[in-house]
Amino acid sequence: MLDHRAENAFQRGVELIYNNRWREALPFLRAAIDFERQGGDPTEVQARYLSYYGLCLAIVTDRKHEGAKFCKEAVDLEAYNPDLMCNLARVLLAADRRKDAHKALMRGLRLQPDHTAIIQQLKRMGIRKKPALPILDRSNPVNVFLGKMRNGARR
Repeated sequence: MLDHRAENAFQRGVELIYNNRWREALPFLRAAIDFERQGGDPTEVQARYLSYYGLCLAIVTDRKHEGAKFCKEAVDLEAYNPDLMCNLARVLLAADRRKDAHKALMRGLRLQPDHTAIIQQLKRMGIRKKPALPILDRSNPVNVFLGKMRNGARR
């Protein structure tokens, strides 16, 4: 059953996020989770509440790991929801985990190929070039150095 207090707090939090007022949104999103737990089964909270709270927590505070945990929990509850995949990817990007963020975005894109936010996020991330030496890992210091040399030479 929908808890109206929780839903109102959630809607207000999302509205604040869309108005780029992240810090103000955080307590509303936390309240949505708390109201939901008070009104029913404390272990069952709507996935979207968890996801947006996790996203906001990661953006506003330095608690990126905790934010990712909330977003992953939401994705586990609703693996069919591309919005939740997009939120998880944004948190992973904030935590400098580009590879995992890209995987989450691609998973969301498979769910909904025309998802605007996912497409925008992928465009912001850009397309990675192949490693200079494909036989070595992308993070290998030689590849990093050669990649910087190659990209510096193009500028």
